[in-house]
Amino acid sequence: MKLSRFQIKSIKHRMIFLFLALSIVSIGMTALFSHYYYSKAVKEDFDLITAEATSRLNHHLEFYFKQMKNSTNTLINTTLTQKWLTKEYVPRPEDINEIEMEMKTYVSFNFPEIINMYLVSNDKRILSLFNDINRNRTYQNDPWYEVVPNPEVMILPTQRLENSGPFVLNMVIPIHSTQNLEMLGNLIIQFSLSEVEATLTESKLGKSGFFFILSEEDTFVYHPNKEWIGKLRTETELNKLNLDDQMEAKLYSINGTSYLVSYGISDKTGWKIVSIVPYAEMADNLQSAVQSTLIMFIIIAVVIMILIPLLLRQFINPIKYTKSLMESVAMGNLNARAQKNSTIHEFQVLNNSFNKMVEQLIILMEEVSYYKVKEVELQLKQSEATIRALQNQINPHLLYNTLDIIKSIAYLEDVPLIEKIAHNLADVYRYAAKWSYDEVTLAEELQILTKYLEIIHIRYPKKFESSVRVHDKFLSCPIIKLSIQPIVENAVKYAVEPKGGDAVIIITAYQSQSDLVIEIADNGPGIADDKVAGLEDQFNNRSSNEQSLLSGTIGLANVHARLLMKYGEGYGLELNSFPNRGSVISIRIPFRSS
Repeated sequence: MKLSRFQIKSIKHRMIFLFLALSIVSIGMTALFSHYYYSKAVKEDFDLITAEATSRLNHHLEFYFKQMKNSTNTLINTTLTQKWLTKEYVPRPEDINEIEMEMKTYVSFNFPEIINMYLVSNDKRILSLFNDINRNRTYQNDPWYEVVPNPEVMILPTQRLENSGPFVLNMVIPIHSTQNLEMLGNLIIQFSLSEVEATLTESKLGKSGFFFILSEEDTFVYHPNKEWIGKLRTETELNKLNLDDQMEAKLYSINGTSYLVSYGISDKTGWKIVSIVPYAEMADNLQSAVQSTLIMFIIIAVVIMILIPLLLRQFINPIKYTKSLMESVAMGNLNARAQKNSTIHEFQVLNNSFNKMVEQLIILMEEVSYYKVKEVELQLKQSEATIRALQNQINPHLLYNTLDIIKSIAYLEDVPLIEKIAHNLADVYRYAAKWSYDEVTLAEELQILTKYLEIIHIRYPKKFESSVRVHDKFLSCPIIKLSIQPIVENAVKYAVEPKGGDAVIIITAYQSQSDLVIEIADNGPGIADDKVAGLEDQFNNRSSNEQSLLSGTIGLANVHARLLMKYGEGYGLELNSFPNRGSVISIRIPFRSS
């Protein structure tokens, strides 16, 4: 009895208990490996970070030096500069002033960090950018003086101008003759460390990590501690660093603090870009935490894979039972009901919900069937009402127009014409009066259309022209009765009558894939754009189209509604209007034999 009271019936509680136990075991096992993977991850991450950062700094500095060197091409290739470097040339004071002005212009427009520039000939004649300030200065103590003339581009390590002057770098650039490529001398560019310092300052490692640069002579080209710039590394606190073996990260103790140190070597200058960061900061690297977490989850997954099968035995059978009931319902057995088959509370709730679902499904299916029958009945009634409305709209309009024509002819002509027009009118009206929603052949439709056009020709005997050009192979195609004649009648009303009969109506047909397209063209004034837009909106809106038909309007919407109702989407009328030139109305129907 006591055990049954403490029995956990909820799957949720059982899973929580199980995962808590697994987590405790996993965390304990993870602790055994944390120290090893922790140290390894820190060094690997530091190597990856510093390698990328060092490569980026190398690329930036090399690009900076290359850009500075390339920017001097115009300066060193000027005629005056080339003449001054030749031994035979005796410079005039105005020539020297002009060269100095060119160098000052170059500095102002290119690199403001340039402190001085020197033109040095092969015989070591020197022209300084600021030659007018100290014309008697000697340059034997400058580091660049010993390397010129030099055919290679060089970046010399950092030097300090005078005792308290700024730190500068010297770029040695060879100058060749533009005539025969013979070397004439060198251009020395002396520039501050501002750009180098800005680049290294922006590229920080962690909160307090930094970069510094060592020359090939192991002197500091740049270091955040300005007092070390230009000094040998062995004279500073970094003399314990071993930078002569492999470039992988190593751990050093400097002033009681552990640091990770790595470096990369520039291919252009041979300088070492050294990265240094406190080990404590890298220890917070997220990569090590991710790896430790991943290992923990792997262990958890392995444990779960072993224990889950044992756990599944407690609820797999109820799930299979519920699944079989659902398949039975899916096959149409709506009498299936779930019985109590588990002591777990959630499964009991699931069974009750399943039974309610089946009962509700039965109710919904009955309602859907009922409403479907009602919908079909409503659609049939609406279709019948629409057809009756269409029948009631077409017949009177034709009759009234024809009677008006007969009245006009009777006034102008004698019996023969009246007899003909009356005969045609009787045929047309008889054809229209025998209403049917069924189809007729295109030949029948065109036959009655020809009689209607003869009536129009009698009304306008000298001016009106018409033509029916339809191939015999199309004549057997079925078409809704009175589909073409209302459109032709519309053309007579809006294209022929306004022009006093001086108009043309042409009826043609052609095949478009599996459809037959019948075109009624006229040379009237065309259809106004707003009216075309209104008709197209009405064509695309069945409800609006039917409302306009039922209101008593006779015309294109009448024909389109019937075609759309009979043949479905994609069939009906299409309008094309050409202002002051006419209009073309196309009828699209399925092409088939009657």
